[in-house]
Amino acid sequence: MCGQSVVAYGTTLIDREGVSLSFRALPHVRQARSLVFFAVVVALLAFAAAPSSAGGIGPPPKVKPTTATGPGTFQIPSGPSTRLNPNGATALGFCGGDDWEPDIATSGTYVYVVWSHYVGDPTCDPASANPHRIYIRVSSDSGQTFGPLHVISDTVDSVTYADQVDCVVTVDPVTGAVHVSFLAYGNQGVKTDVAVATSTDHGSTFIAHKVNVGCSNCDHPWTLAYGNDVYTAYDSAKNHYIALSKDGGQTWTEALVDQTDVVAFAEGGVLDAQHNAIFAWGDCLRSSCGGNIAGDYRISKTLAGTLSTTFTHVAYAPAGPDCPYSPSCGFAFFGVQDDIGIDDAGTLYVAWQDGEDHTKAGSPSIVQLSKSTDGGTTWQYVGRLDDKTASGCATACYALFPRIEGSTAGHIDAMWMDDRLGAPLDHKNGWNVWLRSSSDGGTSWGASQRVSSYDRTRTESRRNGFLFPYGDYEDIKIVGSTAYMMWGEGHDYTGGPSNPGHVVYRSMAA
Repeated sequence: MCGQSVVAYGTTLIDREGVSLSFRALPHVRQARSLVFFAVVVALLAFAAAPSSAGGIGPPPKVKPTTATGPGTFQIPSGPSTRLNPNGATALGFCGGDDWEPDIATSGTYVYVVWSHYVGDPTCDPASANPHRIYIRVSSDSGQTFGPLHVISDTVDSVTYADQVDCVVTVDPVTGAVHVSFLAYGNQGVKTDVAVATSTDHGSTFIAHKVNVGCSNCDHPWTLAYGNDVYTAYDSAKNHYIALSKDGGQTWTEALVDQTDVVAFAEGGVLDAQHNAIFAWGDCLRSSCGGNIAGDYRISKTLAGTLSTTFTHVAYAPAGPDCPYSPSCGFAFFGVQDDIGIDDAGTLYVAWQDGEDHTKAGSPSIVQLSKSTDGGTTWQYVGRLDDKTASGCATACYALFPRIEGSTAGHIDAMWMDDRLGAPLDHKNGWNVWLRSSSDGGTSWGASQRVSSYDRTRTESRRNGFLFPYGDYEDIKIVGSTAYMMWGEGHDYTGGPSNPGHVVYRSMAA
């Protein structure tokens, strides 16, 4: 394991290379290399067997399949209202959905929100049945109003792909360029490509270029930018890739930077004061991402302007609980996930999913916090981040999908979803987004604030929360003392025109 520095958590385990790893005692027996390899081959063949909407091969494991096709042509949206709910959250996508896994970025007074649109219900607006593309809306007044939604880019290097998903937006703090990374797939068999679209006019127009070369079944791209250096991390099975553009996203060089673990997922990223690109990874130790030791949380640091990359271990975690809609849910949907933040003092923070019983697969999920004060070389476990027990659901409800953001020295804000308000507590209702802040680096926390709110215009929204998380992407950005947040709300995992999901926005004091 490259450059591993491990948190002392209790006893020791010997990894597959014979390295002694310290962590909390967990019952576990590693599989032999040959068995791991066989499992990966079987898993990849299984993924390849699923038909896609274009008659080719299915998408990567965490990508929601396309469940419906529209007319194949784009309709101009009928002008969804830009008026926001002053006392709650507002859906920013199509009135008829089906909108999935959003992301958000800020720059000065600009707020950029992106999401993947699947074919939705055209009853309220024919444009809701538009093809599967990445869309954007932009605010130039600090999130008070948003302009019309539009497609990021219908093509990638003049190639039309059937599907686009897994979008992340970032803004270069030097040039102001807006970069949106996403997966493009559906017309090349097993192949999924990584694209990065770039705008130099505040998101009005974009040009998208293909990034990957050696990676042929890519997943989960995440992008950072500084001064025309653009970094995109992505993965395929155990292969960890980072691609670098030195000219603001026009041309790219790809590097295979690591081959540890079995299934890799890039989950978040930050730039430090030296402009090094630091990504959080939530990797799986087995092809199923199951077992009492399932997740390996690590960070990578790529030196500024280069592809020179090292990895450091943060924590292990058991497999998450089962999704109530299994087997329809995506791969390990309630499982391994993390995010990374940085404060003005340079302290790095990783929020990561764990089980209430750290030794048992399927234990109700919680959110933990670790930090590094030496640039990510070593990591210290800080403590529990979520407060889902505040309403009395001590063990039954689930806390999922953590995101964390740093601001002034020691100040961090975190968001997650949990179903503490479920009635009954069956994980099919009562979901909400929560925001919590700490001013001392996570040693102590204030009470959480409920971010999501009831919207009678959407059938997935109820007074006690929404019915189900719609994707595992959500995000938070902090500007001054204001938190800007995006997430997805749905009826179930599958969605589609009959049960469309929506992407939802809110800003509030952090």
